[in-house]
Amino acid sequence: MKEEALQSLGLNEKETKIYLACLKLGSSLVQDIAISAKQNRTSTYDILASLEKKGFVSFTISSGKKHYQAINPNNLFNLFKEK
Repeated sequence: MKEEALQSLGLNEKETKIYLACLKLGSSLVQDIAISAKQNRTSTYDILASLEKKGFVSFTISSGKKHYQAINPNNLFNLFKEK
């Protein structure tokens, strides 16, 4: 059900897996997100960039490394209203 809702917001299957992994893990490195989502690490960078552009994830830099986090699912309703 979650996957269908996210895909109705314009995410493809891989973006959905990465977003859900970010949501589950909290603030995490790309490697950890890729492992959790069972995706290739190098393609995870591209997917995270796409999700960031769409407003589904953000990142912070800590100790010179990017830590990605999913936006609050409650805020997805606002994205849906905008579309």
